[in-house]
Amino acid sequence: MKINYFKLGAIAYMILGAMHGLSHLAKGNIDDPKLANTLAEMSNTTIDLLGEHSIMKFYDGFSLTMGFLLLAFGLQAFVTDKPGKKIVLVDILVTLITLILTIRYFHIIAWSFMGIALVCFVISYIQMKKARV
Repeated sequence: MKINYFKLGAIAYMILGAMHGLSHLAKGNIDDPKLANTLAEMSNTTIDLLGEHSIMKFYDGFSLTMGFLLLAFGLQAFVTDKPGKKIVLVDILVTLITLILTIRYFHIIAWSFMGIALVCFVISYIQMKKARV
């Protein structure tokens, strides 16, 4: 059985997106008073951007959107039966940029999944070139 590395890369995206969304939604009690204070300040700090919004509202919105988009990007790749070289190259580029951003701004779990996805997409591309697809 031949391993489909393109689908494995897609699965890495879907897992990370699902974990991100679920962890955001499953916020529990905050035991750290410093963090609790920061989150309260975010809720109380507002900006006027086409209406008044709290920084916490933006944080929640961006966080949930990011998790959803990671899941959606992976799902879109996963349901692609036979991706062409251009699609794989775009996925490699997007994943490389995402990996750089996750290394810069997030934790080892995030960049590990992006690293796995990148390696899988690169292997997929190499296999396509060898098969001359």
